[in-house]
Amino acid sequence: MPKTTSIKLIISAIGIIGFIFAPQPNFSEQNSSTTLAQIPSLKPSELSQEVLQELTQCVREIVKPTEASLETLQVASMQCTMRVIMLAPDGKFRPDANQRMEALLEISGASLPEILSQGKATVKLQKLTNSQVFTLPVIVAGETKNFLLDTGASNTIIESKIAQNLGLASTPIPNDLLSYFVVGDDCSNVNANIHALPTIKVDAATVNGLQGMGLSKTAIPGNLSGVLGLDFLKGFDVIINPQTSQLELLSPSSSVNNAIPLIGRMGVMLAEVKINGKGPFLFLLDTGADLMVLSQNLANELGIDIANAEKIDVLGFCGTEIARKTKLDTVSLQQHEVSQLDGIIIDNQILDLIGIDGIVGQNFLSRYQQHWRFDKSNKLGFPETGSLLLTPLGND
Repeated sequence: MPKTTSIKLIISAIGIIGFIFAPQPNFSEQNSSTTLAQIPSLKPSELSQEVLQELTQCVREIVKPTEASLETLQVASMQCTMRVIMLAPDGKFRPDANQRMEALLEISGASLPEILSQGKATVKLQKLTNSQVFTLPVIVAGETKNFLLDTGASNTIIESKIAQNLGLASTPIPNDLLSYFVVGDDCSNVNANIHALPTIKVDAATVNGLQGMGLSKTAIPGNLSGVLGLDFLKGFDVIINPQTSQLELLSPSSSVNNAIPLIGRMGVMLAEVKINGKGPFLFLLDTGADLMVLSQNLANELGIDIANAEKIDVLGFCGTEIARKTKLDTVSLQQHEVSQLDGIIIDNQILDLIGIDGIVGQNFLSRYQQHWRFDKSNKLGFPETGSLLLTPLGND
């Protein structure tokens, strides 16, 4: 169940903070106020001023004026993004994180790199060994690699060796921050970097301008070469047919009747789900997860006996963590309902960070042909809305 559900905000912040805190030749305590990049002449909003002030203070607490460099500012930008933009003082996810990042964009006058999606694709999918998730061929700099198809990952991931061979510039992600973004109990030995990716292709569908994460191959489940995330997929209509094991990427189209409305949050898509007749609850829709996932809080609300549930190991980018397995009587996504589904219960900060109750995995999704549609992205490059049309496959 690999996840990179908030890397996009970190990537955004690196560029913005690098713009705002551009090191000057005579950087010192006395002239530190002049090291800020020129602020636009239009009067910024109160929120913009508040965010900039908090961010400025945070960065200056971490980076000594005499030690300011691109590398130290990049590390500080990640740490301060978590403290100022994403997390409230109590350590929980800020529901206004997107607005705070947009406010930072406003006052900095910076703009994010444009992502260009074009073409179409029809490719065969393969199931990962001993799993229900799909892999597909992805072309990176002219070479075909095997990637995980993962709507639950906000950003595309490539094997670090590929990035090294291509000479891609990299920004290291501190291990203490990585633990916020991924599943697994120990991130101390995981080396992760942010890269500006080369052109990524699936068949004749191409995307330029992506920024993604680099991980060692051993950290990517299934020993794959990468993960194809929503930053690539959002530029197309995505049709997945588990029965024929086929993926189509088509030009974007408008939503249709009976489609399930999707809510974009931090680069992934959410929907309302009922569990055992209760709810609705907010779930992430994730082709990269084998099973339904419930937060421990939701399991308690549903009255599930967690203490006596079967223990299992859940694999993520930072190794494994212990979860509990349960049987769900019913899972309903609008008019679509499936009975007696396996689910796992995890106590992981990713769910709290995104502000969700669980994850809809492949043991639900694979029973349907899925037509994913994504609406226009916001200033941060996230689609804020979309839709999912499910067509039962009748394979039960």
